[in-house]
Amino acid sequence: MISVFDLDGVLSRSDTMAALVLARLRRRPWLVGSVGLLALAAAIVGAESRLRARCNRAIVHIVLAGVSEEEYLQLADTVARRLASRDGNAPEPVLTAVRRAMEEGAVVVTTATERWLAQRYLAEIGIAGVHVHASQLRFLADGARFAAHNVGEAKVASFRASFPDTGIAELHTDSATDLPLARMSAETVLVRPSSRTLRAFTRAGVEFRVAEV
Repeated sequence: MISVFDLDGVLSRSDTMAALVLARLRRRPWLVGSVGLLALAAAIVGAESRLRARCNRAIVHIVLAGVSEEEYLQLADTVARRLASRDGNAPEPVLTAVRRAMEEGAVVVTTATERWLAQRYLAEIGIAGVHVHASQLRFLADGARFAAHNVGEAKVASFRASFPDTGIAELHTDSATDLPLARMSAETVLVRPSSRTLRAFTRAGVEFRVAEV
């Protein structure tokens, strides 16, 4: 049995990568205008749209311009600790579901968030021993760029690379970007889904149950 959990909206009520972007913007406030326009464009288009992923990548590239790998890791550590210490940010019913799934089989946490940030957050909330499929950055002279963006169909590719001959028993997500994973899952649990997410899954003909945690 393999259970898959999205990170943002499921194991973290706050968007982990957005929290890192905001933390970086506090040090570079002159970038707020550019980032705000891209964030607005990402919010307007559908979750499944490739444009949203492109806007999110552009935001990360802008705010991480000039950052070194060491500086990024320090920032990610700080953000992970801050989010993990936020009361109620890691819903206890979801943590219980993860621990139960770990007793029954393999658990994958899959996220568009950068890998180190995701791993540090999971460690801070006491989740260890799970497979983490996440985005990856490469650090260049002028800052950080995505080497791999783990979103949409890329999550399916990440899963297949780790488990080529196994399906997903249960998927926990809050986002329509995970429809590709839901289509290969025996059961899909939507965690506190928005009305937009509910409509997207209904239109796609993907069966689900809702968990309000």
